[in-house]
Amino acid sequence: MSTAEKLIVNLDQEHGALRFAILLSFIGAWVVLFILFSALIPNQGFSLLAIILGFAGAYLLAALLERNLKGRWHSGRVIEIDQDGVRMRRGTTLDGEILSEDPARALLWRFTVTKRARVPKGTVMFACALQFEDTYLTVYTFVPPKQVDSFEFADRFANLLTKKQAANEQEDLRLAGEQRRLRDAENNRWARGGEMSLVDFTTYIQRLKAQYPEWLD
Repeated sequence: MSTAEKLIVNLDQEHGALRFAILLSFIGAWVVLFILFSALIPNQGFSLLAIILGFAGAYLLAALLERNLKGRWHSGRVIEIDQDGVRMRRGTTLDGEILSEDPARALLWRFTVTKRARVPKGTVMFACALQFEDTYLTVYTFVPPKQVDSFEFADRFANLLTKKQAANEQEDLRLAGEQRRLRDAENNRWARGGEMSLVDFTTYIQRLKAQYPEWLD
């Protein structure tokens, strides 16, 4: 894609509305399947088998629904890059913008997920925040451990230290300053960051490198 063309990337494929819809579909499917299996399975009392079969069927249906909705039901949040700058939008609302003439900088960091949550333990989070004055435009992606080596920009992302690790590095003033900046950017990621797929994240970094290499230096 030419740098003269606008790149638009959808954010937050697993947005809140999607997760809520999947949860409701799971509950609804389980109730319906439990009633169906209870009627089909001979049993004079409460049917444990109907519960198990209903749960398994509801899980499969919800997983199929999620697979089909991802990539089709967008969150409404996007990040755009063109010759005028970079901006994050939510529908028609501008969430933040950095202009091409602004002396912005890109903060790149990573850390490994140590507790199982929405993503498996061991997954690596990569984030990029464009920062100018008080404006942050932050996007991130989660990468399975086996795919980290194939991510072409992996070596450019600094490791975000834990508070305990950072405390042990206080004598290195340069590293301490870098970690403070990354910690501020990480706080912004939690509050306002936009999640991307690895493919989109790679495309985004490639476009930044081509269009605004001075921000990445």
